[in-house]
Amino acid sequence: MLNNINIAGLSEYANEVKETPKEAQATYGVELEWISGTKSTVKTKNMVLGDHKLVRDFEFTIDEPTQLLGVNAAPNPAEYMLGGLAGCMAVTFMAGATAMHIEIDQLKLELDGTLDLNGFLGTDSNKNTGFPELKFIFHVKGNGTEAQYQKLIERVSKHSPNFNTIKNEVRLIGSLNS
Repeated sequence: MLNNINIAGLSEYANEVKETPKEAQATYGVELEWISGTKSTVKTKNMVLGDHKLVRDFEFTIDEPTQLLGVNAAPNPAEYMLGGLAGCMAVTFMAGATAMHIEIDQLKLELDGTLDLNGFLGTDSNKNTGFPELKFIFHVKGNGTEAQYQKLIERVSKHSPNFNTIKNEVRLIGSLNS
């Protein structure tokens, strides 16, 4: 074990994927149910990893601050998205550090962005409704060198699924069932 990650398990899984590429396919899903106003509950669906069905029974609440018509009961969708991005970046960083035999004592990641809500509110339809940029800072303490930490950040930009989902255009396919 290094960084509380099972090195042998990580290596075994990587080898299993090399031998059977289907084992790398991970299917995720969530189901949202509106409660009231801007408040909703999200439940995770079971995950499929290769040929394995993994029980994922988690629930969280989404809301907006009162200034954005919510009751400030939970993080808003943008905060969850940023949290999911930061979490995935941290997992990728830590897995890479462990594979490189770098012991991490402390990792903190700051992730910030500014939205212009004119597009969302419909007051200026020419405004981008998404984040035009996101800035992140890794704060790391461990036995690695500055060069190794830079290599890990480069690894994050290449291998973090959430980072690349946001960085690259993703097709969104919608339908209605009424």
